[in-house]
Amino acid sequence: MRLLTLAYPSASAFLTAFDEKGGTLLAVTKTEATLDEQLLVEIAFPKLPNRPLLRARCVEVVDGGLKLRIDDDDASTREFLVRFAKGEVRFEDTKHREHKRFPSALPVEYRLDGRAAETSVVEDLSAGGCFVRSAHPPDVGLAISVSITVPEEPPIALSGHVAWVRAGKGPGFGIEFEGPEGPDGKRLRQLIRKAIGTGDVDL
Repeated sequence: MRLLTLAYPSASAFLTAFDEKGGTLLAVTKTEATLDEQLLVEIAFPKLPNRPLLRARCVEVVDGGLKLRIDDDDASTREFLVRFAKGEVRFEDTKHREHKRFPSALPVEYRLDGRAAETSVVEDLSAGGCFVRSAHPPDVGLAISVSITVPEEPPIALSGHVAWVRAGKGPGFGIEFEGPEGPDGKRLRQLIRKAIGTGDVDL
């Protein structure tokens, strides 16, 4: 999956580029893409507190750019961007992310407060935490240890706590890592740096 950065000169320019009814985003870019190619899109415009990353597919190649459809799995981020651009969400109402997060589909084994191990999938990953899919999210605050499977390498073992949960569509829970140090913390940071530096985000 390739990384595409879209910097809009203003919030209104972003809203003009986004077709709410059709659910598509016009990307003015020289980057070429094939129809139905999946891309990781980084959005930026003035006063936006973070640079969110969304998964999108190219649905049309147009003069001067691409028309993209944002993945339904990132609907909450898409809706946040639209509301923020419209002025319906203030900076004070948002939680600034210290670390850039990347969508992933890495298998994970986790243990909550010493309970039996459970398995799932990491939906997004950063140097500071991750989001794990779960039909029955645990309570916020519980201590947790995770072992994340990385292709062609030993699993990355980390510890932390449940920072937040998401119910409804796409349920799961967010983990905040507790100062990942040692060899595993170093490997996690190397993995993220590689994704940032190369645009290779098929984690």
